[in-house]
Amino acid sequence: MKNRKTTAAKKKPVVTKAARPIDRLLDIMHYLRNHKDGCAWTQEQTHRSLSPYLVEEAYETADIIDQGKVDDQLRDELGDVLLQVVFHAAIAEGRKSFDFEDIAQAIVDKLERRYPTILGDEANTLKTPEEIDRRWEEIKAEERKKKGVTKNASILDEISTALPALLRANKLKGRAAKAGWEWPDTTMLLDKIAEEVGELQDEINAKKTDKQKVSNELGDLMFMIVDFARWHGIDAEDALRETNNRFERRFRHMEQGLKKRKTTIKDAPRSLRRSLWDEAKALEKKKK
Repeated sequence: MKNRKTTAAKKKPVVTKAARPIDRLLDIMHYLRNHKDGCAWTQEQTHRSLSPYLVEEAYETADIIDQGKVDDQLRDELGDVLLQVVFHAAIAEGRKSFDFEDIAQAIVDKLERRYPTILGDEANTLKTPEEIDRRWEEIKAEERKKKGVTKNASILDEISTALPALLRANKLKGRAAKAGWEWPDTTMLLDKIAEEVGELQDEINAKKTDKQKVSNELGDLMFMIVDFARWHGIDAEDALRETNNRFERRFRHMEQGLKKRKTTIKDAPRSLRRSLWDEAKALEKKKK
């Protein structure tokens, strides 16, 4: 009988089978980041390299909510967001800065600090959203003072420059409004928007169009539209995202309708394109 050389199948290392899913997730991330047989790509990532993924996952989650898919897909998208948090925590833990537990503790501390009437020792006398928001802002001001923010510092200092432009515009004017720089009514806001439209039109109609001046006036108009949305309790970023989704649905409907008629957007008469667009709008109303 010939001797046979047997080779044992290489076993994959076992990651601890933690009882709680969150502990299992933390164990998996630790293994991927630190074990010699872990993931090379995961091991080379930094906070900076992961930053775009964090933003992307947040937007994908918001998109799922906009689409109303909160029962079948929101869970998975929130899991992707959680993975990003765990990933950043693992990177920080590797340099002995903080870990996932520290992140959780930090937000617990913040909530307890900012809800003293609900989670703390203050009497629970604040009942309206406005009263709670006012106390919240007072506590944030106290936090800024403890961080060493001087009286000469701007109330806008802590608004990140990395935010999407619409969101940052909303936060800038919102913070200014809370300090007292607010519009008295909608009419004045609409007048200001009309004024900005006029100034944009003037630059466009100038004998020699200056692209930078047109851009400046366009930016002013967009800022005012964001402020109009904020004044009415509407998030401009959300509003535009919803409009993007509507445009995509209607365009796809029109596109398919033209294909059935063996024509294209470029070749079809405007009346047909408009008819299919209106048809898409009517279908949306029926679904509501």
